[in-house]
Amino acid sequence: MKIIPYSPEYRDEFVELNRAWISKMFVMEPEDERELSNIEGYIQAGGQIFFALDDDGAVMACCMIGPREDGDWEIMKFAAKGMYTGTGAGSACLRACIDYARERGVDRVIIVTNTNCVQAIHLYRKFGFVEMPVDKEKFPFDRANIAFERRF
Repeated sequence: MKIIPYSPEYRDEFVELNRAWISKMFVMEPEDERELSNIEGYIQAGGQIFFALDDDGAVMACCMIGPREDGDWEIMKFAAKGMYTGTGAGSACLRACIDYARERGVDRVIIVTNTNCVQAIHLYRKFGFVEMPVDKEKFPFDRANIAFERRF
């Protein structure tokens, strides 16, 4: 497995991986569409997407981190192909995002999710994220019912 930063050749796969898991568990919301249509904007603002690739170069998982207008940074989209669940690919991508934020002197990273995402929540806690209140004004997802932060 190899972890690489964003490259436009993986853009469509990033979008499709995220659309697939969201549509399977929930409903795509306007905020999802806004984030997925503005990938390059987040990259230009200093954000990054990391991909885990298998030995043949296939995308196993991906994770996006980006700055918010209020100065916080957020894990915005995080997905793994089902066949790669449990391989460590998702963990490696999340670790790359955390390291990326730390290297840039970010004070805090936020994640907003849903309690139905049990495996993801377990992973967030494993990586030192602690629960915090969900700010529905700041995070307008209908499905958002739990939030986490990690301070550096």
